[in-house]
Formats: sequence, C-alpha cells, structure tokens
Amino acid sequence: MHKGSASILRALVPHFDLPPAELASRIFRAPAVLAGGLPETLATELSEALRGAGLDVVVEPDGAEPPAAGPSFDVALYVRDGARFREACAELVTVLGCTQAEAAAALCATPATVLGAVSQATVDALRARFTPLGVEVDASHAPTARYDIFYVGSDASGVAVVRPVLEALGVTPGEPPLLASNLDHAKAERVWRELGSRGLVRVLDHAFQRFDVSLVEAPAGADFARVLIQETGMPEALVPRVLSRLPVVLHAGLRREDVAARSAALEAAGAKLSVQLVSFRSFRLRVDETKDPGGTSELLSAALNLPASDVRTALSRLPHTFTPPVGDTRARWLVAELRSRGTRASLVEP
Repeated sequence: MHKGSASILRALVPHFDLPPAELASRIFRAPAVLAGGLPETLATELSEALRGAGLDVVVEPDGAEPPAAGPSFDVALYVRDGARFREACAELVTVLGCTQAEAAAALCATPATVLGAVSQATVDALRARFTPLGVEVDASHAPTARYDIFYVGSDASGVAVVRPVLEALGVTPGEPPLLASNLDHAKAERVWRELGSRGLVRVLDHAFQRFDVSLVEAPAGADFARVLIQETGMPEALVPRVLSRLPVVLHAGLRREDVAARSAALEAAGAKLSVQLVSFRSFRLRVDETKDPGGTSELLSAALNLPASDVRTALSRLPHTFTPPVGDTRARWLVAELRSRGTRASLVEP
C-alpha cells in the first residue's frame, strides 16, 4: 500500500468478493493477492484503477506463485510538532476512514498505535505520508520486540498481585513503577493476559517508548557551552539563559535507541543529565491570558471533557490551572493550538 486510504477501500469493495475488513487487511499487508480467477480484461481495468488510486499492483496469471508473506508490524505515530496536530488528525482520518474525534484520541493514546499486523510496504507508505507533517512513524515486529512492565495501580498493595506472575516467568520484580524490563513477546503477552484486565500494569514496547533528556547540572566554562551548542543546535546567545534555569529539557521525545547517542557528548563534557520516560507523563494546563475566550472555552471544554460553563467561568478569572491531567501529546497540541488563538498557556507538572 502506498498512497492508499480508507476512501480507496470503500471504492474497491464492490469489485471484490471479499468482506471489507479482509480487503483492508490484504491491502495493509501488501504484497498480497487481492483476487484470483478474474478475466484478463477485468483484471487489467482494475489494476489501472488501483494504480491511479496510488497502489502498486501487478497482474499475474492464475496459478502464479503467491507473494511471500513478509514480517508484519504494529505501527504507532508520534506527533513531534504540536502545532501540526490537526493536520496529522486529518491525514489519519483519510488513512483509516475514522472520525476526527477518533483520530485525535488515537494520536493522544499511550502509545499512539494506529495499525497492527501491517507489511513493510505499509510502514513505508505511512512514513511517506506522515513525515512531512512532523509525525514520526514507529514500527515494531512482535517476535523480536522487547517490553517493559510498569506498575500503574492506585496503591502499593497491587504489587503483591503482580509479583507472583513475574516470578513464575523467572523475573525478579523491581521497584515500582518499573517492575520488569526487556521481556520478550511471549512473557510480556502472558503478563498482560493475566494482569491487564485488573488495571495494575502497563506493558510498553521498547519501539514505542519516548524520552526527554534534561540538563540538570552543567560545568562552568566556554568548552561546555560549545558542546551544548553543537549537540542541541541552540543559538549561542541563548546558552547563558538556559544555564541559569536548570533543569532544562535539551532533547524532547527521543526514541529509546537515540537517547545514548544524544547524551554521550554532553556527559563526556561533564554534564549531569536526567532521562525521563514521557509515555505516561501527564500535565495540567495553566491559562494566563486569552484574547479569544469563546474559542478557547469551546476548545478546552471538548479537550478536557469539562462543562462549557465551568470553562467560561475559569477563563473569566485568569490565571487558572485546569485540574484534569492531560498526556504529553495532547498537552503539547493544546498549548500550540491556544497560542495560535491568542491565548497564553503553559504546562504544569501535577
């Protein structure tokens, strides 16, 4: 699948003797056989229409060797630029045929897994579509994936429930929140099967983890300033201000495999860094000033699931910090969206 979308699927359904879900599955898992036993003229006509819709299609004789099934991947999206969140939503609507609200919820989930068991061709197609929008596409192949187990129970008593399950797998539980790390798919699946419904743990694929790297302490001197500029790309004039306001996030939303590489030179230069998993992080939104109370009220009421009257009252008494916590992606989107509407907002750790 390359430029294909849900609208293409709807157009194809009448021409193939397949349920819509099966047709979608075959396209997302390309290369795959869409139909067999077609007259040559019809096969040619359909292939030309499919190519015009953006799919790579080959017409082969009946009885030809079917394409070998390649590895399948689960796919998650990471919206790096909150200001382009709406564009990312619109693109996801086109791909999946879902509503705007469903697309927004999917992009704000932890992790934002949007498709499962798709082919490498589909992964490549998604990257071609979403990368120009500032959206990074993460893909994981379950048989080779590694997983961490996080405790998310409301109190420590739940650890006593989790511990025997991990010990039965030969895993010595660590201290919450990270109870176990680097499990293979079979072990992680068993943990989820036995504990997921209880709301005690989250199982997070390494491929879908994101981290912030913060500068906590910095050595004095021009040598470190040069390293800081080189490793982060910040303007030289900004360095004194950054160093006076530590801790400061230097790298946001890094993939797991990128953390060490982006930290090595800074640590070698004497910096003390903090690495924080942002996948489960939440914020509260603080609004300091607004030039558009009506639009701001409408946006926040929907995004925070609050009564519109309560939001309007809060905006009449600024500054105000809204109590419902919001996850990392939704938080960055809201700040960028509010800024575009003339509203000054910031994020507060709960």
